[in-house]
Amino acid sequence: MGPIVPLDCSVTGAAYVGTLRRHAVPTFRRTFPRRDGWFQHDNATPHTSKVAKAFLEKSGMQVLDWPAQSPDINPIENLWAIVKQSIRQQKKQPTNLAQLKRRVKAAWKAIPKETITNLVDSMPRRIQAVIAAEGGPTRY
Repeated sequence: MGPIVPLDCSVTGAAYVGTLRRHAVPTFRRTFPRRDGWFQHDNATPHTSKVAKAFLEKSGMQVLDWPAQSPDINPIENLWAIVKQSIRQQKKQPTNLAQLKRRVKAAWKAIPKETITNLVDSMPRRIQAVIAAEGGPTRY
C-alpha cells in the first residue's frame, strides 16, 4: 500500500496527474517491478479526465475497469473507515488541520498488512457479488 497524500488543492485532472506522477507511479513500480499489478480508482471526474487517461496509458500501469456509478465495493472505503475509527478512539481529538493530517498519516501507516491483504484478496468475491446482484446492492 502506498502513502496517503493529503491534497491542499482542488482535485482537477491535472492535479490528479501530479499526484499520480509523484506518488502512485513510483509506489506502483516498487510494488510491481514486473508491472503485473492493477491500479484501482473510481470514476471520479478527475480520474476519467482526458489528461489523466492519457497519463495512465503512458505510465504503463494497468487500470482496473470500474463501472460508472457502481456499488461502492472499493476496498479503500474499508481503509477509510479504519482510519476514521482510529482517530475517533483517541482521547484528544485533533484541533487543527496539521494535527489531523499527522494523525491520518499515522493511522494509515498503522493499518496491519494482513488487513490490506485480506481486502485485496476479497476483490474477486466483491466483483462476483456485483455480477450476481446485476449491479444492485451487495453486502460490501
